[in-house]
Amino acid sequence: MEMDASTDDASGSSSDDGRGQSDGSADELLAAVIGARSLFLMRRHRRNAAQRARRRRFVGSVARRRANRPRDFDQGKRGIMRDYFGVDGQPPVYGERTFERRFRVPRSVFMRIYEAIRDPAFWRQSINATGRPQAHALQKLVAAFRVLASGESYDRADEYVRLSKSTIEVATKKLTEFIVEEWEPVYLRPPNDEEVERMLERNAARGMPGCIGSLDFTHWEWAACPKGLAGQYQNRKKRRTIVMETVCDEDLYIWHFLIAAPGSLNDLNVLRISPLYFDVVDGVWAPRSFSFCVNGRTRRLLYYFSDGVYPKCPFFCFSVPQPHHTHRKKFQPALGSAEQGRRAAPRGPDREVPHSSAPWPLWLS
Repeated sequence: MEMDASTDDASGSSSDDGRGQSDGSADELLAAVIGARSLFLMRRHRRNAAQRARRRRFVGSVARRRANRPRDFDQGKRGIMRDYFGVDGQPPVYGERTFERRFRVPRSVFMRIYEAIRDPAFWRQSINATGRPQAHALQKLVAAFRVLASGESYDRADEYVRLSKSTIEVATKKLTEFIVEEWEPVYLRPPNDEEVERMLERNAARGMPGCIGSLDFTHWEWAACPKGLAGQYQNRKKRRTIVMETVCDEDLYIWHFLIAAPGSLNDLNVLRISPLYFDVVDGVWAPRSFSFCVNGRTRRLLYYFSDGVYPKCPFFCFSVPQPHHTHRKKFQPALGSAEQGRRAAPRGPDREVPHSSAPWPLWLS
């Protein structure tokens, strides 16, 4: 019996030693595999970094490369000056109305952007290595405006402005970034106290005291929507659109602009994700330092004019679809003119919008 016990003990210890050795060899093998993979990844990263360092960013004239097209930059500039600005004391070929229709901005606004953007390195006219002057800032700006205004391809204006596709693409991107950085803090912002007071005075004279603007959503059709996003951006009319939220005053000055919702959302869904809605609910906007009186009651919560699809909130004022009482019939024309301005805000600068300047009493239920 004692011999059997000793035999069992010896066999158990030998099996434990074998299991420990197998576990140790497995750990060593795993550590070796991880170490080899880390070394491989590190060497591959170093090799790729060395290749990127050796690769030249810009390639000049080398063998077997297509030569640059002999574009006449002076001819492109002369054509632009002749058509839209006039040369040698002669009036331009196309007048102010045609200029505004083609570039979507008045000539004065275009020149203001040109004066502000022509000094940076990309826009100003430079001299290449052969001593030849390159494209003028006016050519790049006209090409970028044509892409943004008409949605044409980058190489569509090559024969007119005498610029390559890559140059027009970079000019369009830099123009967009410059406009956002330069003028977004100036124009696309909430109105200050002085501007709010001016809007309240004008709306009170029109019979709408306490109104600080008109709120509405517009569906803009996205013609180049990818097929993978067609279901997300398709509205109830089977069109692929993007919902745009705007707030404007009677001068069609847009104070708030949001374009981030797909066309499958309705106005209520877009309102729930609007930063303007959250600011009003949280008390950040509108300012409570102004007050107005309606029906003998003083109110401090300013409101927006909108249509009846929105929820009944204190900061929304709706029109009356079928007025029956005398005061509602008087109130309806003022709201109708405001609604025309609100719906026409995103149409463009060439649309004339009628406004009602006659004073009408405001009645709020």
